[in-house]
Amino acid sequence: MTLRNGLPRRSEEAKLREEIQFVFFLRATSLLRCFAVNFSIWHSLCLCICLVGWTAPARGVTTSHWVHENEADFKAGTLHDVVVTNQGDVKLSRAVKTIREQDANVTTVNAIVQGPDGVIYAGTGPRGILLAVKDNTVATAAKIDDAVNVLSLMVDSKGGIVLGTGGEKGRVLRIAKPGDKPAEIFSHPNVQYVWALQETPDGNIYAATGPNGQVFEIKPDGSHGELYKSSEDNLTSMISDGKDLLYLGTDPDGLVIRLNRKTKEPFIVYNAGETEITALALDGEGNLYAATGQVSERQTAQQPEAEEKASGRPEQPGSPAPIPPNPAPAPPQPPPLPNPNPGEPQPIPKGPAMRMSPADGPKLMAIMPMDGGDEPGPNAPGGDQPGPGQNPAAPQPAQTHPNAPANPTPAAPEVQPQGPEGNAIYKIDADGFVTEIFRQDAVIYSMIRQGDVLIVGTGDDGNVYQVNPATEETEVLAKVDAKQVMCLLPVKDGRIFMGLANTGSIAAMTGGYAPVGTYLSPVLDATQVSRFGKIQLHGLLPAGARLQVATRSGNVKDADSPGWSAWSADVDAAEFLQIKSPSARYLQYRLTFSTSDPSQSAMVDRVDVAYQIPNMAPVIKSVRIGAGTDTGQAEGGSGPPDANAGAPGAPGAGHAGENAPKIPGGTGTQAITWDASDPNNDALTYSLYFRRGRQAPWVLLRDGLTQTSFEWDTRTVADGEYQVKVVASDALANPPGEGKTTSRVSDYFVVDNTPPTIGDLDYKVAGGAATVSLRVQDRTSTVASVEYTVDSVDQWQTVLPLDRIFDSTDEQVKFSVNGLTPGEHQVTIRATDNHGNQALHSIVIKVESATARGQ
Repeated sequence: MTLRNGLPRRSEEAKLREEIQFVFFLRATSLLRCFAVNFSIWHSLCLCICLVGWTAPARGVTTSHWVHENEADFKAGTLHDVVVTNQGDVKLSRAVKTIREQDANVTTVNAIVQGPDGVIYAGTGPRGILLAVKDNTVATAAKIDDAVNVLSLMVDSKGGIVLGTGGEKGRVLRIAKPGDKPAEIFSHPNVQYVWALQETPDGNIYAATGPNGQVFEIKPDGSHGELYKSSEDNLTSMISDGKDLLYLGTDPDGLVIRLNRKTKEPFIVYNAGETEITALALDGEGNLYAATGQVSERQTAQQPEAEEKASGRPEQPGSPAPIPPNPAPAPPQPPPLPNPNPGEPQPIPKGPAMRMSPADGPKLMAIMPMDGGDEPGPNAPGGDQPGPGQNPAAPQPAQTHPNAPANPTPAAPEVQPQGPEGNAIYKIDADGFVTEIFRQDAVIYSMIRQGDVLIVGTGDDGNVYQVNPATEETEVLAKVDAKQVMCLLPVKDGRIFMGLANTGSIAAMTGGYAPVGTYLSPVLDATQVSRFGKIQLHGLLPAGARLQVATRSGNVKDADSPGWSAWSADVDAAEFLQIKSPSARYLQYRLTFSTSDPSQSAMVDRVDVAYQIPNMAPVIKSVRIGAGTDTGQAEGGSGPPDANAGAPGAPGAGHAGENAPKIPGGTGTQAITWDASDPNNDALTYSLYFRRGRQAPWVLLRDGLTQTSFEWDTRTVADGEYQVKVVASDALANPPGEGKTTSRVSDYFVVDNTPPTIGDLDYKVAGGAATVSLRVQDRTSTVASVEYTVDSVDQWQTVLPLDRIFDSTDEQVKFSVNGLTPGEHQVTIRATDNHGNQALHSIVIKVESATARGQ
């Protein structure tokens, strides 16, 4: 389990929410009107050309963009006194002032209350110190000698400060008035932790404890007893409805229990997927809010991948002006066209229907879409169920008390399925219906209700959120360096005091924005030295707020390296700003927010940075030569780059390939394939060349190819050793004269379309057997096989040469044919070379009968 450890809803800045599509619509309408002329026929013709005949040309040196527009995009940067909302808005955080700095005696502030005299009291650990804050001055109000932590605080109806402690022995103490020593009003041998305290209108005080999951009732006369015994280890949170009901949050099963303190009857209203309920809140309509605080193994790891951002946002009336656009240049006027039908009435216009104003005559107003509108995408949280929680400050709980409970916890409903990563706030309405209204990959340590919203303190990023249950909107109000916001307290002057862990400090968050804050983007990598264009900002800039932009660039990834350029001068934001940093591979931008009006802040919800990689030569990784597709031959090896081309960007030499044995029957074609790409994603065209031998000039085979394969009919060239060169060009995708080429040549391969020859053929007959001898030669390639058949066309018998291996262009073959019957027999010999070319030769052998042989 975790050690348990405010602002009004957005006011003026809520009015900053209007989408800028309206501005774009006005600008587009203005341009249309500027281009309008007085001839509707001309309008219709132009529209037909624009809408039907225009296609975007392929561009070589294209503009690339880095775009930041959602919560995950911006959270990858560094934030100082700025926050990112769940809608992807970057703006100033609430102003936070540290009241008490870190002290060696205090590492965590667990609970905080305000006394009747306005003094703020803070319960701390690990030395059991109670602090008092008055006029922003911090002093020690009490030291609880046997306590490790002051875990809970409460101001009772008489104005006394009630403390719940944790350590070897958990106690409830009371300070009647400032300066008095704490007096014990409750202790129990089975209690180590008093996690929560509540007082009811009848003056009873209730203590939720651990490690045996008990609730104790302390009456005004000082008597006390066990009200309820749970099967849970710890009752970590508690709230009263002001009448007879107490709501309890538990660990380790994450139960929300409703307990009737009069009848002592418990009822489980919810079983969360997380292990611990850390905070509870009630609103005036009877809705109960339960926050979870399970510690995940990934809590200290990197942030999970961003969820898909939902489309659109709630409408907010009265939005201030957006970031000012750059002055629009006057559009060029189109040349006037003659009236094709002078003196004739205007015909029915061609093309899309137009909305016309009677006063404007033939002026073009706007093309109205037939339908449209984007539906918002899903934004359901996802992930794996987090691991079990752990209390970093309290000792390990003892075993459950052996005595049977007087009021056992009713059987829990079926455990919820494994939930998403992180922790949630669940809304449980009066009918018991449960809705998840908040989820973040963070531990929720504290939650209070303020008006219609919830203020939520979390760790380990130290974010303070505002959650609107009605709209399920989440907004980050502030981010504290202490990383863990253990408790929250709204005070009378509008501030929200925060008790923090790690540093053990106390801070106050005001209702206004911080005066200045910065957002530093992550390092942006263009992968190559690039030229930077304009940075486009989308957002709102109300009166009294200011937004400035600066950039820097470098060629090493570490932005702290001295090799980076200096920051450019901060310039006031406009919709488009030219980046002044020198060309480089890496870029960072910095947004500086400031305000002279604490109720106003600039807001940025989209940053688009344009950059352009200079045109780079294409890359050909390999060239492969194989037999034509009809033969099923294996491909050859990758070839080396063309030594004569010297084109930049070509990779290193290829590998020598192994020619697989070929099946009989060559087709005379070679399949040429290659792997090519372009660093700029330009469309490529290819030219193929070939040459015979090693010194012959290159001969163009085919030009203007767009595919990466070609079937070459090699029967048009002589037999011999060849190479193929592939030249890739991006010239058509770049301005004239700016295209680049690269080339690569294949390994040497043999073109052989001539069959071998069969000669020196002789045979001898002895009885019913014949011995045949022959010689097979090939001019270009090795002999692959020799076969024969007798009086048949499909039963071929393979034979070997005299040296028992086919390994040269000249082979001697001798074989015997046995079992021949008297008469004439046709013996057909087939010789095949290594490229599948075949030669056939037939001889007729005459076998005499035994009678004839005896004469």
